[in-house]
Amino acid sequence: MRKLRGSSMKLPAAMTAAALLASLVAACSSGSGTTSGKETESGVKAPEKKEPIELTFYSESGDHDTEAFMKLFGNKIKEKFPYITPKFIPRVAGTSIENLITAGQTLDILYLSSGQTNFLTDSRLEFDISEHIKKNKYDLNRLEPTTIDIQKLLANGGIYGLPVFNNTMTMFYNKDLFDKFGVAYPKDGLSWDQVYDLVKPLSRTDGGVQYQGFTLSMSHSMLVNQFSIPYTDNQNKVNFTSDQFKKLFDMWTRFYHLPGNEVDSKTVSYSVQVNKFDQEKSIAVYLGLAALGPARFKENLNWDVASFPEWKEKPGIGPQPYPSYFYITNMSKKKDDAFEVIAYLTSDEFQSHLAKNGMFPTLKNRDVMKDFGKDVPYLSKKNINAFLPKTFAPPAKPSPHTAIGAKHLTTAFNAVLLKQKDINTALREAEEAANKEIQTKLSGTTAK
Repeated sequence: MRKLRGSSMKLPAAMTAAALLASLVAACSSGSGTTSGKETESGVKAPEKKEPIELTFYSESGDHDTEAFMKLFGNKIKEKFPYITPKFIPRVAGTSIENLITAGQTLDILYLSSGQTNFLTDSRLEFDISEHIKKNKYDLNRLEPTTIDIQKLLANGGIYGLPVFNNTMTMFYNKDLFDKFGVAYPKDGLSWDQVYDLVKPLSRTDGGVQYQGFTLSMSHSMLVNQFSIPYTDNQNKVNFTSDQFKKLFDMWTRFYHLPGNEVDSKTVSYSVQVNKFDQEKSIAVYLGLAALGPARFKENLNWDVASFPEWKEKPGIGPQPYPSYFYITNMSKKKDDAFEVIAYLTSDEFQSHLAKNGMFPTLKNRDVMKDFGKDVPYLSKKNINAFLPKTFAPPAKPSPHTAIGAKHLTTAFNAVLLKQKDINTALREAEEAANKEIQTKLSGTTAK
C-alpha cells in the first residue's frame, strides 16, 4: 500500500469549470505499446489499431462533474482515440487522493492547478515525462514558456505534466455601478495607484446601501504576484516580514481602509466579498482569477474586464500564470497511451475547442484566443485581450506548503482589514505560526 505524506488543505475556492486544476506524478515503469502513423502538429503520432483500454482521470479540485468532464475533455479524447475509454472520478466526499490510493484505485491522469502542488508532493505520484517528450518529439516551444518554467522549477529540471488550460488574475468591474456614479470604466494598463484613485468615488453609501469600490482575492494575488515572491524559500520557511512582501501586503490592505470601502466581521471573508460583487452587485471592482468570470458571473451582472493593475517599477508586467496541468501518475500502466492523450490536449485543435468554451489556452501563439467564447454567447462583447497579460511575470518556485502559508496569511490579512492589528504585527505572527506548522508537518507529527 502506498504511504502518503501528511494531509493537504484546499485553497479558497475561486477556481471553477472554466479554469483551475493540475498537479501530480513521479517515476515508475514505462507504459504500454507504441504507436505508428501520421504525426500531429504536437509531434505525437496518431494511433492506429490498438486494443481497447480505459484511462482513469481525477482532479482534487472538485470543479467538474462527470458530465462537464466529458463535454470538455472526455468526448474529444474518445473521438480522437476511439480505443480509449476515459473514466472520470469526480471529487466528492470520500474520494480524496489519499482515500482512492488507500482503496487501491489506479489513477492514470491527474489534473490540478499550479497552486495545488501539495497534492503532487504529498501523494508521491510524480512521474517525469521527459523521456516521453523526447521519444515522441513533442515540441515544448509551442507552449507559453512560463508554464513550462513552473514545471522545471517543480521537477528540478524535469517535467511532470503538460499545461492544458491557463488562468491568472484580472480586473473585473460592474459597468452598472460605474454608470450609476458617473465614473469612467477602467482602462487596460492602469497602475495600482491609478486603480486606488479610480475606486475612491465608488466607495460610498447611496440609498441606504453601502457600495464598495474594490475587493480582491488575496490568496490568489499572492500566488501569482508580480514580484514572483514564493510562499516558502529553499529552507521551507515563509518570509512574510520581508520588505518586498510587506510592499505587496501594504498595497492590498490599504484599499480596505478607504472611507466607504471598509469591511467588518460579517463581510471580511472572501466568499462574502465575491457574493457582494456578483450576487448583491454592491462592489464595483473585483480582482480575481480570470476564469471565474466566464464560469460564474455569466449573465448575472453587467460585467467586463480590464488588465490587472501594474507596478510602476514593472511596467507591462502582468501576474504570473496559474495553469492547470495534466499529469501521468507513476502508478499508471498505460503511460504511452496517457502521454498521447495529454499531448493531444495541448494541440491547436483541442486548444481551440477549450477557447471556444471560455477556457484560456496554454499555447505561446495567442491566435486561438480569437476563438475565445465563440460557444458562450455572453462572452462575445467582453474585452478578451485583458483576460491574459501580454507578458506574464516569471513564475515563483512552487511550494509544497502553499496551503499552510495561505491559511495564516489570510488570518493576517483579515486582522489588518478589521484594524485589529497593524501590518507588522499581523505579518510577524502569521510568519511565526506558518513556520511552526510547516516544521510540524515536516517532522511528521501532529500540531497540538
